[in-house]
Amino acid sequence: MAQGALPFKYEEQLQGGGMTALAGLPVYLDLAHVMVLSRSAEKHLEVRANGRGWSDSQVITSLVLLNLAGGDCVDDLDILEADEGFCRVLRRTYMM
Repeated sequence: MAQGALPFKYEEQLQGGGMTALAGLPVYLDLAHVMVLSRSAEKHLEVRANGRGWSDSQVITSLVLLNLAGGDCVDDLDILEADEGFCRVLRRTYMM
């Protein structure tokens, strides 16, 4: 598959470690990156006043991904966090 804006690409591997059942979500991360969603969230939202915890853009991104993955409540973020392969892609995204 063609490379997008983010530093990952889809590859088929036959080993079990680091795999993800959420392989469609990184496409939405790519879209958010191209749309500069994080900059827009930080500019227009001021939810986090004390500077602790997740940034506004991280909260927005997490909730959007949770909704796309079929989550019903905020506690379902545990499902996303338990997916080793998806977390590796997500960490690389936020290191940019």
